[in-house]
Amino acid sequence: MPVLSRFSKLPKYFNPVLRPLARWVPPLAVLHHRGRRSGTPFDTPVQAFRTGTGFIVGLAYHSNANWALNILAAGGGTISRGGRRYTISRPRRRGPEARADLAPAVGFVMGKLDIDDFLEFDATRI
Repeated sequence: MPVLSRFSKLPKYFNPVLRPLARWVPPLAVLHHRGRRSGTPFDTPVQAFRTGTGFIVGLAYHSNANWALNILAAGGGTISRGGRRYTISRPRRRGPEARADLAPAVGFVMGKLDIDDFLEFDATRI
């Protein structure tokens, strides 16, 4: 279980502050998705790390975060990062082996925080 799971209430307070900044300052990003039951649009700030075909996002608080379940159920969404917007497709879960696809320092920190669950997806610039 991730170390940060003890602080799972923090996003409620930090997300409104981070959301405007996250669109512009990598590795922060904003995932745009819809609720899988309600259809309500959501904008969720995350840390998204580039891969050859898209991004990897660590599930820092819980392996079944609502944003991840929404993107998996929809088969995609969009992401804003570094002032650019991308369509995301082929979302897939990854385990601790995904840390090897991150920069060494990032993978090391994710390991120390016991983040073993990741969501990876392909991205195409809009």
